[in-house]
Amino acid sequence: MLGAIIGDVAGSTYEVEEIKLLKTKNINYNDRIKILSKEVPLFNDRSSYTDDTVLTTSIASSILNNKNYNDTLKEFGLRELSLGLDKYGRCRFSKGFVDWLGSDYVGSSYGNGCAMRISPIANYFDSIQDITYNTFLATYPSHNNAESYKASLAVSYSIYLAKCKKSKNYIKNVIERLFNYNLDFDLNDLQHNYLFSSRASKSVPQAIYCFLISNDFEDAIRNSISIGGDTDTIASITGAISEAYYGIDKSIICDVEKYLPDYVIDITNKFYKELNKEEPFKQKQKSI
Repeated sequence: MLGAIIGDVAGSTYEVEEIKLLKTKNINYNDRIKILSKEVPLFNDRSSYTDDTVLTTSIASSILNNKNYNDTLKEFGLRELSLGLDKYGRCRFSKGFVDWLGSDYVGSSYGNGCAMRISPIANYFDSIQDITYNTFLATYPSHNNAESYKASLAVSYSIYLAKCKKSKNYIKNVIERLFNYNLDFDLNDLQHNYLFSSRASKSVPQAIYCFLISNDFEDAIRNSISIGGDTDTIASITGAISEAYYGIDKSIICDVEKYLPDYVIDITNKFYKELNKEEPFKQKQKSI
């Protein structure tokens, strides 16, 4: 879960620029790959948490409180929406998700929003059966679409296999076989040519790939941002898998804390305590 939050914050400011590029298709390769240098901080004064963090936290809250995923997604979404525009002057959620928040219908989105929020499930549950069932329950309220469920499940399984200390080759083979994903990308090609897409099938495989070619958690996050596109969500998914495989350096956790609202810190600490793990954030803040 924490890896997803870190990826979201690290990728947030780059997504704004990538959306601008989508209109012109004028990709600046050199600008994209600057993030590969460790001289460039993962976070800067324009970094911010986004919907990826909010909804990941809502899934964790559902698990902690044994509450319906649908209800908690709407509770957290509506609360965040009430804050107005985000740091970048945008609506905090996509139009489709905003419409879903104010309705009582099941959404049919094929977007990647379901996959970026799913990591607490694979972290909490220890059987494939429970992970499969809960991934469906957490996906279908807003993304009742075969493409989206497939993407959510691919992320959940990747995290589970990483948590079980399976090799990258094993993870790659399982995900390709079960989900018919082609994970044989080329990083240089993606950095030169990949364009923004929030569609699950056009962003989740790329996120898994960025984990597969990484050397450590930070390297995975930097790789995922360097390909451009929906950088906060791609980095969030990559980060979630990479956390399970590598763990996270405490200095990165310390750095991201100041970008997070109190309730995210509070729920994250409670979630890791429930997992019998060390609470990641030391400076506990007032929860809401």
